[in-house]
Parts: sequence; structure tokens; C-alpha cells
Amino acid sequence: MDHTELLGSNKEYVSSFLLTVVLLSLLLYFIRFYIGTRHVVKYANKLPSLKLRFYHVLGHVSLLFSHRWNKRNTDISPHVYDLLALIGYNSMFLKNKITNIWQIYYPFISIYHADTVEVVLNHSTELKKAWFYELLHPWIGTGLLTSYDEKWRVRRKMLTPAFHFNILKDFLPVFNKQSRVLKGILEGSTQEEFVDIVPLITKCSLDIICESILGKEMHTQTQPSSPYVKAVVNLTDWAFERMQRPWLWNDFMFKISPFGRRFAKNVAIVHDFTNKVISEKKKELLKRKNPNMPVDSGDDVEGKKHKKLALMDLLLEEHFKNNSISEEGIREEVNTFTFEGHDTTSVGISWSLWLVGLHPWVQDRIHAELDDIFGDDERDITMEDLKNMKYLECVIKESLRLYPSVPAFGRMIRNDIKIENYIVPKGSICLVHTFLLHRDPEFFPNPEKFDPDRFTQDNSVGRNPFAYVPFSAGPRNCIGEYQLRFICFISIKKSKILHVIIVKVVWVVFKR
Repeated sequence: MDHTELLGSNKEYVSSFLLTVVLLSLLLYFIRFYIGTRHVVKYANKLPSLKLRFYHVLGHVSLLFSHRWNKRNTDISPHVYDLLALIGYNSMFLKNKITNIWQIYYPFISIYHADTVEVVLNHSTELKKAWFYELLHPWIGTGLLTSYDEKWRVRRKMLTPAFHFNILKDFLPVFNKQSRVLKGILEGSTQEEFVDIVPLITKCSLDIICESILGKEMHTQTQPSSPYVKAVVNLTDWAFERMQRPWLWNDFMFKISPFGRRFAKNVAIVHDFTNKVISEKKKELLKRKNPNMPVDSGDDVEGKKHKKLALMDLLLEEHFKNNSISEEGIREEVNTFTFEGHDTTSVGISWSLWLVGLHPWVQDRIHAELDDIFGDDERDITMEDLKNMKYLECVIKESLRLYPSVPAFGRMIRNDIKIENYIVPKGSICLVHTFLLHRDPEFFPNPEKFDPDRFTQDNSVGRNPFAYVPFSAGPRNCIGEYQLRFICFISIKKSKILHVIIVKVVWVVFKR
């Protein structure tokens, strides 16, 4: 055999060997995948769902999300279509209180009745968020939103005092100040045919959140947005976009994509800014006579002047006191609350404005309540005023019922749990659909009607607390539930011109 024949033979041998290795690797992967998912598939197949045909290789994805390939639908956000598709699918199984959606070979189990939601949210061990929350890790790390088990318990215990009544009361002037800025901006827009309030509300929310969390005035409403604010807004939008793109779920594919590189660039801007603020705040605290002295937030006396402490200040106090949280941990929590706070607040306010604007009789009752409290006085709101805004509290709750800031959220099921007559298997994702849950006629008759009186004290008696969970519920409920709730009251003049009557910061009820 000459040299050429030997070389060709070796090439064939190498090619055959590589092909065999690849095929064996794929075979082993599918065997492992089958063994690992056998338990999940066994019980997920028993859950109510649409029957799939052999050619539905993508599971229910090909049935529910075909609009993504329909070019006629490009004028509406695919996120809206996705939500409507899920709502429509789950609505076919309302009587079952639970259903399953197959994404390829992976079950997404949906619950939307108070009885089934209570089992999951009130479970003492099923506290881990669904895997898609991990897509937020490059930005917010493993803070209170995305951590679990011991780290979550330690952080939760540490952060709870930061939302003490007296700590939050210190920031009421911030709410008043930023709302007055928003009021001025809206009053200057009264001659326009219409006003897009969403970006205005977002900027106001960011100003409030940044001053409360970072202790920094950003002046987002009155000045061109800083690179930090622009990056926060971009990352919020892009994080949800990534969740809608399965080919970007893999971290490696995401990092090498143009989308991932833009995301990383904005993450760097946010982290650099947060690290700089942490450094500055740390130097300020070190200048104090006794930096290890804990802040006593419970001895507040009305009229006593004292320095209000932002969340970052309180975390740094913990850092100095016993080093229970590192600077990286502080950055995680600050970024977490900045993301969660401004997004949920701005969405909730925008929907509330829209609903109040469509119902003039609701506006009349709001005005009557405010007139009783303030009269012609343009003073800032006090805590006592907030306690007296009973009807306004009902309006905000009803707005969040119809249009919750988070229409669905997920948990990773780590142990088999029984719901109704079904087993939700270990390894599956359980989605709580608040949008459907809040429209259950069993608890909210005529559910599509905007009726704030549903939430009066008399009408709320006997209602299952898990029928209404705009901020989740159970051990892992939102730590700042209703903390930064403010709303703008509007009036329609001649059915064409939107103008401001009054803007007030509303902090309805703080529940730990």
C-alpha cells in the first residue's frame, strides 16, 4: 500500500470514528434525557391539555404561537399575542383549575384558581423561581427575586426591616416631590390632542425608585436621561425579549449574539454606576464617628429632623456591622429592587390611569374623597391622609385585579405535589396566571367590569385571599407590597383632550 492509499484510509477511519462518537453521544444524550424526564412525562400526560398529533414536534408551541410566523401580525407586539394565546388555551380548561402546555418535551403547568394557586404559593418548600428567571442573572444576579433556599431566607430576613413603616414614611416627601414634577409636565401638555403617559410615568417611577433605593436624585423627568437610566430601561425591555426567544436561552449563544453584546454593554453601565454609588456611600459612612452603630428606625418622632436612609444605606450598615452581606450582594439587591420597583409601579399606574379615565363616575367619587380630605389646600400628602383614602385604595386594587403588573409568574417544582386530583411532578414548571385568576366569576362576579366597590371591607369578607395575588402571596410574597403605589387622577374634557386635575402620590397600605 503506497503513501497516498494509506493517507486516504486513515482519513476514512478518522471520519468513521468521529461520526460514531457523535452518534453515540447523541444516543447517550437522548437516553439520559428520556430517563430524566420519564417521571415528569408520566404525570404531566395525565393533566388536562389539548391532544397533540405526531407531527406536533414542538408540542403546543406550534399551535399557540404560530402568529410569530404570520407577517400580517407585525403591527402588534408578539408579547401580546403570546399572552392572549396562553389565556385562550387555559380558558378552555377553567373547570379543571389546572392545565398543561407542552413546549417540545417540557411541561408548563398552568394554575388559575384560588384553590390550586394556594397549594403552590403557600407551600413551605416550593420557593424556587422558574428557570427563566435565571435569564436575569447577568443583570441582577441572585438577589431577593431570583435566589432561593438559605440565601433567600437570609436576605429576606435582612431586608424586611428596610421596609419598616417608619423607614418608608421618611420617603413620603420624595413621592410628593416627584409627583409634583409629573403634575407640572402633564399640565404643560394640556393643549395637545393626546399625551402618551407611559414614558412619563416610567420616568417618574425611576426618579422615586432611584432616590429611595440608591439615595441619588436622577432628575429623569426634567433632564435628558443619564446613561444609567437609559440602560435600566433598555435592560428591562430586553430581558423580557430574551424570554421570548428560545434560541437565546443558552448563555453561550446569547453572549455571542449581537443582542447579547448590547445587553452586556448596558449591564456594564448599570454595574459601573451602582459600584460607584456603593463606593461613595461607603466613604460617607466611614466618615461617621461610629460607623458600626446600627440605625434605629423605630424611634422616629414627628417633626424630628433626621437623615432618611435609602435601601443602599441600610445594606451598607449591615455590611459594616457584621459583614453579613458583601458589596456584590448589595449591588444584587439594589439592582433587583430598581428593576422590580420601577417596572411594576409604572405598569400599574398606567393601567390605573387608563381605567379611571374611562369611568367618569369613578373620577367623581375620587374627587369627592380628595375634597373631603384636602379641600382647596395644595399641601403635600401625609400618612394620615393616605389612611383616609379608602375609595382610592379600592380603585387601585381593582385596577391591579384587571391588569396586574405581572400577568403570570412561575415556580420550579422540586418535589411531587398534589393539586386537586392530579400530581404536579418534580422537575416541571408551574405558572400562576394572575390575569385569569383575577377574572374568576366565583370570587369576582361580572369579572370584566371595573368595579372598585369589590374591595370595600364589607365586600371583601369571606373572599379567598389567594383569589387576588397581584404581588404573589405566601412565604415568597413581594416584600414591598403596595410600598410605592401612587396614581394620577385625570379627567376627559370634551372627550378629546386629556388633562390633569390633580396628581397625588398614593402609598395605599404597606404590608410586610
